[in-house]
Order: sequence, then structure tokens, then C-alpha cells
Amino acid sequence: MKVSKEKAEENRQRVIDTAATLLRERGIDGIGIADLMDAAGLTHGGFYRQFKSKDDLVAQAVQRAFDMTRADIAEQLKMAPGNPFEALVRHYLSDFHRDSIGAGCGLTALAADAARHEDPALRSVFGAAVTSYINFLTALIPDGDAASNRRAAIAMLAEMVGAVILARVAPDRPAADEILKAVSADLLQKHGKTQSA
Repeated sequence: MKVSKEKAEENRQRVIDTAATLLRERGIDGIGIADLMDAAGLTHGGFYRQFKSKDDLVAQAVQRAFDMTRADIAEQLKMAPGNPFEALVRHYLSDFHRDSIGAGCGLTALAADAARHEDPALRSVFGAAVTSYINFLTALIPDGDAASNRRAAIAMLAEMVGAVILARVAPDRPAADEILKAVSADLLQKHGKTQSA
């Protein structure tokens, strides 16, 4: 049965969305094409009509994951226009983000995997995401010169990403909560007066 162009594109987008979640949950090497297509409700045979390779899908799915996180953060910041930095910190360092790996930031779920992969497209996606986060955080810092603001933004990003990763591997819930609370308090104490640029 021939599939229309519209249906084929709908199926392709479904595979990318499914992969964006499953890759964050299981890692880049944690799911095969057959299982991914099955999770998307499609047959394995259709994969190569939609994507050049698994690497092609992975790069597109990771980009989708970052796009979803960016939209989620934008939504959170809309609800707290008075102090976007505090809203960002509280959302990023939340129990929800720690516990919802498949819906969370691709940096916290996949950066270590991506560091082991040689695919230039995947590296490009991660590089662009890191640059975007740094630029976004730099814009939240109201005072200081450009170089010091950029250094502070890099430290903020590393602290937030690291805190979520450590909270996910902590030995128990109280330890995980302690990590998130400690880093959140540290960031808000250091940078809590930041406002939107």
C-alpha cells in the first residue's frame, strides 16, 4: 500500500519524536532501529525510506529533544517574567527534570554518549546546543563585562547539567534532593539578581 507524502512526513516526524524520548531514556546505543520503529508504531522496513542511517535519525532526534527543552524553558520563563533566572534554575534543578529523563534536557541525558560518537552531525547539534545555552545564560546576567558574563554563564551551565546528572545517580532520594537543593541555592545566591536582558 502506497503512503501519501503527507502521511510519510507524519510518520517521519513520529519516529523523530519517539527517538527524541527513547534516546534520552536509553542512550544512543541503548535502542536499535527495529525497537525504535516498533515504539513509533511503524515497520522496520520503512526506516531507510525516511532516514539515511541511524546516525541521521539520532542527530535529528537530539535536535528535536533540544527544541523541546528550549520550548519548555521558554514556557517556564513566561510564567515568571520578574526573575527568569530563578525560574530557570528552579525548573532545571527540579525533581521533575531529574526523574523525567525522556522529557528532560539532552545535555543531561546524552552528552556523555555524544562525546563517544564521531558523527559530525551529532557533534554539531550538541555544539550548537551548548553555544545556545551559554548565550542564553549570558543574556540573563545584567551587569559585568562580556567576558566575565560569559565565564559565569559557562559555570552556571556546567553546574546545572552536572547537578542533574549527579542527582540521577545519587544513592537514594534524599541524597539526590540534597544535590539539587545545594546547587540551586548556590546559583541563586551567586546570580539571583539576574534579570532578562
